Amino acid sequence: MVRPSPPGPPPTLRYLAEKAVGIDAECRDCRHRVVLGFEKFFGRYGDMLFPDFTQLMKCSACGS
Repeated sequence: MVRPSPPGPPPTLRYLAEKAVGIDAECRDCRHRVVLGFEKFFGRYGDMLFPDFTQLMKCSACGS
C-alpha cells in the first residue's frame, strides 16, 4: 500500500503565479464567475499565503 505524502505548506500567490495557475472564482451569492491571475495582487498583498488571500476576495459584480 502506498501512503500519500504529508501535505506541505499552503501555496503562496507568487508560487501559483510562477506555475501559471489561475483561480476560477465563483461568488457564493450571485454566482458571478471570473478567472483571476495572481500577478496583479503582488503589489497590494505581497507574497501572502493563498488561504489568507481567499479571505480577502470580494465579488466585483455584487460586492459580497
